[in-house]
Amino acid sequence: MQETLRGFADRLLGRGDAAITVPVMDGVLKPNRALEEAAVVATLEGLDDLAWDGSTLWASAGPLLCRIDRADGHRALPVQRFEREITALAVQPFCGASRSAVALGGTQLRMLSLEGAAPPPEGNALTLEAVAGQPLRSVNALAFDAMGRLLITDGSAEHDAGQWCHDLMSHGATGRLCLWDPPARQAEELARNLRHARGALASSDGSLLVSESWRHRVLRVPYPTAPGATARGGVLGPTARGGAPRVTQVGELPGYPSRMAPAADGGFWLSCFICRTQLVEFVLREHACRKRMLREIDPRYWIAPALSSGGSFLEPLQGAGVKQMGRLKPWAPPRSYGLVLRIDRQGQVLSSLHSPAGGKHHGITAIADTGDALYAVSKGSGRLLRIPLTGAGAAA
Repeated sequence: MQETLRGFADRLLGRGDAAITVPVMDGVLKPNRALEEAAVVATLEGLDDLAWDGSTLWASAGPLLCRIDRADGHRALPVQRFEREITALAVQPFCGASRSAVALGGTQLRMLSLEGAAPPPEGNALTLEAVAGQPLRSVNALAFDAMGRLLITDGSAEHDAGQWCHDLMSHGATGRLCLWDPPARQAEELARNLRHARGALASSDGSLLVSESWRHRVLRVPYPTAPGATARGGVLGPTARGGAPRVTQVGELPGYPSRMAPAADGGFWLSCFICRTQLVEFVLREHACRKRMLREIDPRYWIAPALSSGGSFLEPLQGAGVKQMGRLKPWAPPRSYGLVLRIDRQGQVLSSLHSPAGGKHHGITAIADTGDALYAVSKGSGRLLRIPLTGAGAAA
């Protein structure tokens, strides 16, 4: 009842979730060109996800699983081709690449052994297609925890993995965070009713982090300590069944958070695959206009974020994002953007890397910290970027 009254008051006064304001990129979020000017080490069609096992960098590109040979000019070596697109990838850290997991088409998880590694004890093709009686529909991120269990974000129960824009513009709130224990052949939900879960990470303090994209935040979810001690009430429930509250670790972000990767010196890196604009925030709150747009207009030309832009004159104008005298104004609100955030253990943003409006390295969907460098996938351009973390030219 209290939430209903608060929602009504917000809509009446234009505040809270009803506000169309967007956090200002200033301070540590001040735009730069670190991503735009990063070294392009590989170009792959369908490039989407990365995984680092402590010695080898792995990448997914469409149906291909590739090993990135860092010693040979970052050559992408195909390891295995699957029958469907890989929508998420994870490799168990520091185990000789002996165990990996892929999500195929967003609907099936498959455990497998990688080249040169012994098969996992439970077999080389263990699969998962449903959790808690509900089929997987939109698996978009995977991560192993320290016990070898697999964290899964299923972005939506209504839209496929590639239809994230449909989920955003239809106010999707059917995402979930799941946990799969392959040796025990058990899987369970840890949180449900998330507004597009799109990234997960096992924190060093024993809790779990999950990106809730459409609410522009990263949640801290308690780890299940006993069978049944999971969060069943959705994000509005104040606590999990075990009694520990779920809290916002990072909130009020200027972009929509996506996959995460542990930072070599503590904390984590967070990719924001698209950024917020006041125009999109306005359309999301004008329900009659939004619903008519979804019904009548080609999705390519919706007033909505995109992984890349500038390729067609038919794209919707984004407010001030218009070229004048052949130049794009530096304050132009972007239809697509490239953004990576460095977050400390307390959830504070330490630094940021950008590819601003008018750039090419937009749609950052995955990152990997190898200690000496940060690798980032620009899905909008199909490029793998390398940003040095040590020596001359290191990222701040």
